Amino acid sequence: MGAAAQGDRGDRARRRAGATALTAAVIGGLLGGMPTAQAAPAPDPGDRSPGTADHEAGGEKKAKSPALPGVWPRPQSMRAQGSFAPVGREAVLVADEETDSAALAALRDALREAGAREIAEVRPGQPLPHGDALVVRADAASAAEALHALHAPPRADLPREGYRLAVGRTKSRPTVALEGADGEGLFHAAQTLRQLVTEKDGERGFAGAVVRDWPTAPVRGVTEGFYGSSWTQQQRLEQLDFLGRTKQNRYLYASTDDAYRQAAHWRDPYPAAQRQQFRELAERARRNHVTLGWAVAPGQGLCFSSAEDRRALLRKLDAMYALGFAAFQLRFEDVSYSEWHCDEDAQTYGSGPKAAARAHAELAGEVARHLAARHPDAEPLSVMPTEFYQGGDTAYRSELADKLPPGVQVAWTGVGVVPRTITGGELSAVHEAFGQHPLVTMDNYPVNDYAQDRIFLGPYRGREPAVAARSAGVLTNAMRQPAASRIPLFTAADYAWNPKGYRPQDSWQAAIEEAAGGDAQARAAVRALAGNDSSSVLGGEESAYLRPLLKDFWAAYDDADPQEKPSLKRLGRAADRLGDAFRTMRTAKDRVPAALAHEVGPWLEELARHGEAGEHAVRMLTAQAHGDGGGAWDARLAVEKLQAKDGDGPSATVGKGVLADFVKRSLKVSDSWTGADRKAGGRHRATAQGGPVARPDSPAEAAVDGDPDTAYRAEAAPATGYFAPRSAVPGASLPGGLDQYGAPSGGDADPDGPADGHGHGPDADAPGTPALTVSLPERRPLEAVTVQTGPGSGTRARVEAHVPGEGWRRLGPLSGSGWTQREGHGLRADALRLAWSPGSDEPVVHEITPWYADRPDASLSLSKDEVDVPVGGGRGGEDTASGKHGKDTGKHGKDSGTGKHGTSAERPAPGGQITARLHGHRPSDVRGRVTADAPKGFTVRTPKRTVVPRGGTVDVPVEIEADASVKPGSYRVPLSFGGEKRTLTVRAFPRTGGPDLARGSTASSSGDETSDFPASAVNDGREDTRWSSPAKDGEWVQLKLPRPTRVGEVVLHWQDAYAKSYRVQVSADGKRWRDAARVRNGQGGRETVRMDAPADTRYVRVQGDERATRFGYSLWTLEAYAVREHGRHARGR
Repeated sequence: MGAAAQGDRGDRARRRAGATALTAAVIGGLLGGMPTAQAAPAPDPGDRSPGTADHEAGGEKKAKSPALPGVWPRPQSMRAQGSFAPVGREAVLVADEETDSAALAALRDALREAGAREIAEVRPGQPLPHGDALVVRADAASAAEALHALHAPPRADLPREGYRLAVGRTKSRPTVALEGADGEGLFHAAQTLRQLVTEKDGERGFAGAVVRDWPTAPVRGVTEGFYGSSWTQQQRLEQLDFLGRTKQNRYLYASTDDAYRQAAHWRDPYPAAQRQQFRELAERARRNHVTLGWAVAPGQGLCFSSAEDRRALLRKLDAMYALGFAAFQLRFEDVSYSEWHCDEDAQTYGSGPKAAARAHAELAGEVARHLAARHPDAEPLSVMPTEFYQGGDTAYRSELADKLPPGVQVAWTGVGVVPRTITGGELSAVHEAFGQHPLVTMDNYPVNDYAQDRIFLGPYRGREPAVAARSAGVLTNAMRQPAASRIPLFTAADYAWNPKGYRPQDSWQAAIEEAAGGDAQARAAVRALAGNDSSSVLGGEESAYLRPLLKDFWAAYDDADPQEKPSLKRLGRAADRLGDAFRTMRTAKDRVPAALAHEVGPWLEELARHGEAGEHAVRMLTAQAHGDGGGAWDARLAVEKLQAKDGDGPSATVGKGVLADFVKRSLKVSDSWTGADRKAGGRHRATAQGGPVARPDSPAEAAVDGDPDTAYRAEAAPATGYFAPRSAVPGASLPGGLDQYGAPSGGDADPDGPADGHGHGPDADAPGTPALTVSLPERRPLEAVTVQTGPGSGTRARVEAHVPGEGWRRLGPLSGSGWTQREGHGLRADALRLAWSPGSDEPVVHEITPWYADRPDASLSLSKDEVDVPVGGGRGGEDTASGKHGKDTGKHGKDSGTGKHGTSAERPAPGGQITARLHGHRPSDVRGRVTADAPKGFTVRTPKRTVVPRGGTVDVPVEIEADASVKPGSYRVPLSFGGEKRTLTVRAFPRTGGPDLARGSTASSSGDETSDFPASAVNDGREDTRWSSPAKDGEWVQLKLPRPTRVGEVVLHWQDAYAKSYRVQVSADGKRWRDAARVRNGQGGRETVRMDAPADTRYVRVQGDERATRFGYSLWTLEAYAVREHGRHARGR
């Protein structure tokens, strides 16, 4: 046994004695009233930092106190009190021989961090050095006296590892007093004091505060248990220091890369060098009040019935104890129920789950008795059973619980290997299944061995406070990357210490500060890395900090109008904010701390790539909004270059579902702006031929394929002249009656060149390379032609259009910027060409795009072809909006309020609303108004002005009303914009209102899934009940109304299992039914169905035709409303 291990045994024995439970007065608030039913975790309450509020037990906010810095883990009780205690060059530390040595070392470090250069250490009762130097009292007697003088709460029944701390002034001197319930508690007090360092009037010192604190979970720590290469010795030492700083007390060594703790070599002793490393770990653990644990997984390599194998295992445990390990775990997670290492086991135990459980329990019992006898100060033995993640009772669990000796702890991971949530109810059920044996929660977060392209840096979440309070310990399984792991592990330590006061987001921000080391640029870089790697199975929104910036940018981009400077300024501000965020991503790899950067290099590289691509995408879109085609095209090519790097190097995923999606959306918008996305495929697409000869994989067709990422790239520069004589170079026939030299078939090019866009080129017969000629699918009038070439490539040419019977007409030269747009002058062309100019280098042509003058200004589509409108109704409120682009600034038809179906139970405002979607087809913005030719009695409202940006899409709200003169029925309302027309069918129905008829009705159904989901739930007025049918099509639920009524509206509130198609049927007698309405494309949620059922309607049925899911039909609520007539509800008489 090493000396380092010996010194910690007494403390460990005391810790073991108190490990079974905390004082009832302390944990009563945690256990009392804890829900046992499965539930989602409580939502994050937002940004609430311990530095801005006093905190009592459970972390409840009481009073504002901005003077206190943040302390982590969050104390159970902390408040600002007393005066600031400055730390000068000299400080005095009062301690006695009983004061914990590790705590004293931590106090010395805290004083030096605060600015002390000389620390005088005196015994209690000795005179203090003269002067006004800070006094830190850490001995039991004088600390208790100082705590009383500083008005600290009484010690009372302070739990183990608890402490009291007070900072202020007593006996005319600045004073810090610390008292621990034990050595660990004093050590934790020193960690809190370290975080109270602040500045006041230019002096460094400790903030005036009073703290009474203790941990909730008795064991808190980390498992090194991931699959893959183990941590290095230095990484383990740093991890132990981290555990000490975050008040964690367990390090479980379960490396899967260590053969000496697994089936193959568990009997063999460790090599001398590794034994020395373990001794070094034990010494570092002692300094941090951390217990080293060793997990052995003999698997199928042990004969359970062999006395010799058992003795070998006990000898191995003794050897590990001597090296400084004092907690042990037997692991059986990967063993078979039917395969044994020796025949004797099959004869002794048999086969199956119960046989395996007996073998595991017998071995664990012998190990537990051995440890209790030989090493009474060791921690209780824990067992990782074969069934460590299931829920409920099983044969294996029952047998293990029955045979396992009392006091042996059982490890579990929650219900699931990596569960999204762990609840107090689940823990209680598993505790019961294992016969009340103490449970160690071994949470598989943030381990990433099952998703090696990810690093999980988000906060610990989804675990109810009861899990920490009722577990014998909470251990989190780290990633292969130890420094990166410390971000989520920091938050897990905060949770395990004070789960009721735990605020994931606050804790996460503090973890980032800790990982960054205090440098502002490093902090921003680490925040960007963690923010884009924060989602996991536990939940959390990826890139959450970036989403508002993206939303603001897209809103500003959609609203930008080159003719309105305020809108461009708004876009500029949004672009600057988003660009700054992307810039931080790009530079993060050079700014995060070196140890972290070394571990997560592939993720930093990927973050930098996404950041740079994001910067260029913002630049591209901003240039487009200003009409700067050259700037947009240059940025577009930069994005393309970065996209081409996707997949290079090791696989690493960052910003999943956000960063790449932003770039993809930006490129799609860009292609729409340039017109590249409008090209038809198949036999109606344009074709390209000509020269110079193309490089392999870069054919001429790439210039008309609608993909700016591809390009026609020539092997050589064009020869002198634009065209060769027909006799000089053999030609091939092109579609449309052209040959590859540009002349119409059967005739030569006109030798006279166009000086003003209305003639033929003078060099048409000069020897040289054929032009790059694009044959258009049909003859159409041109509004413009866009050409995208390689910027700086030296591609020089004229853009020309061919008019049948007239020849080639010049449109203008290519721009050196790579972006060229030339007016088409309405020429009815069947071909385009690039006629090479003298001095051109090897041509690089990405896209040649014609814009046709005979297309409508914009395409027009409707969100739905039919809409229901109440007769005599007022203006609708579901899509009310107005705006420069006609964008919807209203509620988009979403519900407000909450009903029992989980969404709104509020009935919609009268009137009908749809959305008209416009997509621009012009090489410039399109301005106009959506107009309607409404029949008499109808009013159609649309924004007075709509601007459809070039290549953009705009949603325009359309509101329809029918006055009292309109008779019920169907009407056609033509809508038009920019030469495009669509017809909307408006169904006018009588107005409805009054009370919900369902409330007084009798519900029945074709069948209920179970008695827990009866038909009566659809109208029982409760928010927690629903009807659910058997899982088959054709089921129905119906209401028998109190009296015959003219029914005009039915409102359905579907659960997740909704109908894809269904009918609303009505009947006077419940025998003869007629369809009052049919829904062919149900969307679930809240659906309103209008009709005009006869006044003798007594029955209303929702008849399912086709299910949308594999389940049945399920409704929270079914409502029915009567038609209003002459101000009254229509009822039968």
